[in-house]
Amino acid sequence: MHSGMARSRYSTVAIALHWAIAALIIIDLAVGSVMESYPPGVRGVLVGSHATAGLTVLLLSVLRVLWRLRHSPPPLPADMPRWERSAAHLAHCLLYALMLAMPLIGWSILSAHPARPGHGIPLLGSLQMLPIGFISHWPAAFQKMMHDRFVRLHVIGAWLLFGLLLLHIAGALKHQLIDGHAELARMGLGRLRAH
Repeated sequence: MHSGMARSRYSTVAIALHWAIAALIIIDLAVGSVMESYPPGVRGVLVGSHATAGLTVLLLSVLRVLWRLRHSPPPLPADMPRWERSAAHLAHCLLYALMLAMPLIGWSILSAHPARPGHGIPLLGSLQMLPIGFISHWPAAFQKMMHDRFVRLHVIGAWLLFGLLLLHIAGALKHQLIDGHAELARMGLGRLRAH
């Protein structure tokens, strides 16, 4: 591949992490929005799936941040206005922050669950994860209060994440379809055009 074209595309690792995290976030938002409406048996499976996907998002997001620190992204198109560059940078920073914060808040919710003080947190199948120690040992009344606050924060974060994802997708499509940039090819979908 021409070196300029190669430089316009994210690395294979960055692309794989991007799409894996995106798929898991979409699944988690969908499952999280309906899981409380099911009876306890089904709800338990959905909560375990939601927690497993969230923990995976956390691990992959940490890897993505570490990768990003060592590998600069391809440059934005030279004709992109300054305000769009600033908006893209802000949106990416907020997405990274939420990709790290949301699983940690979810982990805090499960660690403060009043029905499971000091127990492992069930994931998919027989997998379990440890609760956040200091949260799981709070006094019961305080733990219940914080559990409810974590839940509210998680719901707010989910709406923020959903809104940011819509803006991110809309921005990518605007650059692809209106501005004529090979935006999707930068993230592995389609071919880059030679300059």
